[in-house]
Amino acid sequence: MSVYQYDGSLEGFYCAVFRAVRQKETPEAIEAFGARQMRLFPPVEIKTVPEQAARVRGGIQNKISPEALELTETVFCSCLEEKELHLLRFLLRGFRGGVDLRQGFSDPELARLLSAKRHLLNEAHLLKGFVRFADYDGHLAAVITPKNFLLPFIARHFCVRYRNEDFMIFDQTHHVAFLYEQRQPRMVAADRIDFPDYSADEQAFRALWKQFYRTVAIEGRENPRCRMTHMPKRYWANMTEME
Repeated sequence: MSVYQYDGSLEGFYCAVFRAVRQKETPEAIEAFGARQMRLFPPVEIKTVPEQAARVRGGIQNKISPEALELTETVFCSCLEEKELHLLRFLLRGFRGGVDLRQGFSDPELARLLSAKRHLLNEAHLLKGFVRFADYDGHLAAVITPKNFLLPFIARHFCVRYRNEDFMIFDQTHHVAFLYEQRQPRMVAADRIDFPDYSADEQAFRALWKQFYRTVAIEGRENPRCRMTHMPKRYWANMTEME
């Protein structure tokens, strides 16, 4: 009936796996510090120890498979409910006797993880086209509100695309900003970011983009349902042409 609490990082999760394997137990839940859940018993605090995390990561790659490691680290960034517990069960099963990822969706537990991975990668693919930057005195900045934690999966795309620019992408959902300055990438935690007002030039370019969007539309072929299929409405709040 134990509940693990950890710092929310991937290393912290691996340390939770380390304890579960060592203690030969499966906790009732694994949650980040500060989770406001009513529990009958006090939670077990998992300390993040890099050496333990490295052992678990190496064990997944060597004892299960590199594909299992890739699946684990992708799903950990997903919005899957109780992802830590589902991943722990998957890994414990893999350590005991291995997991054949080729079973795919015929295995209910594996299917849940594969669906979460597919949902994340699909959202990452969409956001590569839906991110809208604004120019703030020579620096580009954009705000995104994804369901999954996507910055590790889209950052390289924008680094290549804007390799000679300084830019920032702020994930408002997960309170993390990706910064690319002088060709050096880094991520920083940020609860909020207050952006300055748009300059006159930026306002003019935004107006031009909106006018272009309206001009290329064919009134007789407007199909709102089709547009929402290819451009989900939950992304509109951060898209210039939909303001």
